[in-house]
Amino acid sequence: MKRITIVEYEEVQNNQRLPFYFYHSDQAIQSEHWHQGIELNYLVKGKDLRFALEGKTYHFNSGDIWLVNRRKIHSSSGKEENWEYEGLIIDDDFLLSQYPTRINWNLDLLGKNSTENKNSYKKLEKEVIELGKLCHKSLTDARRFMILSHLMRMIVLLDQNFNKKESVTKSSNLPLGDEIIKYINEHFQEDIQIDDMLHLLCYFLRSTYCSNIDLNKKWTTKKARIHITRILALFIYSTN
Repeated sequence: MKRITIVEYEEVQNNQRLPFYFYHSDQAIQSEHWHQGIELNYLVKGKDLRFALEGKTYHFNSGDIWLVNRRKIHSSSGKEENWEYEGLIIDDDFLLSQYPTRINWNLDLLGKNSTENKNSYKKLEKEVIELGKLCHKSLTDARRFMILSHLMRMIVLLDQNFNKKESVTKSSNLPLGDEIIKYINEHFQEDIQIDDMLHLLCYFLRSTYCSNIDLNKKWTTKKARIHITRILALFIYSTN
């Protein structure tokens, strides 16, 4: 029987009065995790930082910028090295509300050698560096607006130059997938029971397809629980 590995969910807290979480570190070792927001990383100094994204490993060096799309599993590793890197995780709700076309984003940038658009890469790098400098200083009203101006230019650069622009068909199961992800995000520190997930599934099926489903029913038989759990897994899988 295949063992199921639980990948850690990272709860991201935005910087005060900013719609993203900014980080600057010399510790590049991160275990497998995922989060809702899009992540942008910039290796200021160092070499051969190994970054695993959805099971594939990439090697980054000084000056490399790479992107992680929302909900993608990633980690980083490498030998002892004098690293310095920084980046940000953009708040997903903010991005969707301010830039609705984000729903169809499929960002593709994995280091300076992964793109032929060198001019746009240099522009993006400049914005990242300037935003980083400002984030190291105390936040004033004027500085906040300057930070947001760099962020907005970065978002436009990502959309226009590093987005595969593939037409994404919205899955009919997306509302359920989002509800389940939302529930897990809000309750991951609690003792989530399979009955909680089954009840959520039944509520969705009842409101969407069949009003005759009994929400008060106890799923006591092993066969019934296995069957409906498989349905739940298929719904979640189909949203990714």
